[in-house]
Amino acid sequence: MKLTILLLVIFAFSFSLSAQVPENIHLNKVIDKLEHHQIVIGTWVSALHPSNAIGLVESNGYPDYKTSISQPMLDFILIDMEHQPYDISVLRNFLLALNSKRDVVTKGNLQPNIATFVRLPTEGNEPVHALIKQVLDVGVHGIVIPHVQKAAEAERIVRACRYRRPKDSPIYQPKGTRGASPWLAAYLWGLTLPEYVDHADVWPLNANGDLMVVIMIEDLEGVENVDEILRVKGIGAVIFGPYDYSFACGHPGETAHPDVVKAQTVVKKACDKAGVPLIGFANPDNVKKMVRNNYRMFLVGHDVRPDGRLQKVLDVLKKMK
Repeated sequence: MKLTILLLVIFAFSFSLSAQVPENIHLNKVIDKLEHHQIVIGTWVSALHPSNAIGLVESNGYPDYKTSISQPMLDFILIDMEHQPYDISVLRNFLLALNSKRDVVTKGNLQPNIATFVRLPTEGNEPVHALIKQVLDVGVHGIVIPHVQKAAEAERIVRACRYRRPKDSPIYQPKGTRGASPWLAAYLWGLTLPEYVDHADVWPLNANGDLMVVIMIEDLEGVENVDEILRVKGIGAVIFGPYDYSFACGHPGETAHPDVVKAQTVVKKACDKAGVPLIGFANPDNVKKMVRNNYRMFLVGHDVRPDGRLQKVLDVLKKMK
């Protein structure tokens, strides 16, 4: 009798999970939240120690799927390997430490609560293929390439993130150039090799894809060409770099200079027109205004500067819900 009751409880619990969680969700939480028209929050990460990874996971608590999609929380981290050391072994170990069995059990699916993006130490006009391949093969969900200035550069970046597809595929172009050895990425994502290959394509070019290509516009030529750049299929989001742009336009360090603000406005309008999110830098004082201005993705704070800014922004957003 007790065994029968236990089995019924387990069945009911399993049914409850399956009823709440769609079968075909995105494993990239950022994409899932964007498709649910929710605000997406990320933070910069430089310290790639496993203890930091565990702390980031635990900072969210362990929400169920419905909560994780609908409530403001830390949705992604942007790991800086442009101005910090590029060490693929350290990155691999950090990503392994981010994997949480408790997340999987509580959510009832394989979607991590924190998606991972890496900013690479290569610019748009430089060779990108090898570095993109390495970080994707250790299991990240997206890449960030600084100083993209031309559409041809953006297309080359998208191609480096894609596996080759059959020529009769409706999304054959931009033609993929990524080499195929996804065993570690598949392991981290909890998938078989064929399943990983199905998921490992760029969104929104592939509506079912779980990889995001993020480009940075931070040069005069990049701003001038932004409309053409955003016509490249496969760009998932854009970051405007006000600090670098201030140097490019002749006002070093003056991120609030009118020329810098004007350039960001040009990029924002182009992103809105193309339907591509522009990732904004938010703080507790400006986040409400940015939400009203149709920003959907934010970067808040930095792991090496624990000033409480991230939590303060989350508190503001929770009150706006």
